[in-house]
Amino acid sequence: MIGRELSTGSARVDAPHVAAFARALRDPNPAYTGPDATTAPLTYPIAFMAQALAGGSSTFDELGLNFMTLIHGEQEFEYIRPVRLGETLTLTGRVGDIYEKTGSSGTLDFVVLETEARDAEGKPVFFSRNVLISKRI
Repeated sequence: MIGRELSTGSARVDAPHVAAFARALRDPNPAYTGPDATTAPLTYPIAFMAQALAGGSSTFDELGLNFMTLIHGEQEFEYIRPVRLGETLTLTGRVGDIYEKTGSSGTLDFVVLETEARDAEGKPVFFSRNVLISKRI
């Protein structure tokens, strides 16, 4: 399943939503809010990635992950350029890696999800890596 595409979706970077996100972060940077706003905060993709990639959830069932013990272990972003207000990004999610670790409390399954975001011209904007951890029962 490593390398398998989970789903492709799109997300519009809506200025009012970005401004609300920035307010929730208590970040008054004028680049994010107000009439001269142009970009989104670096963590903003968290606000739309799950919804845009929701079509890939059946893969988690195939992996046998225990949703009752599933936790978010790590998140990483690599930016090619800032996320701009008003643009629509196309997101493609893939399974980047799968591995397990066994310790005194049992076996943990790790799934690395990778997401690539491209702009309307097909140019990359950012890459994300998200590690999910599930305790095997």
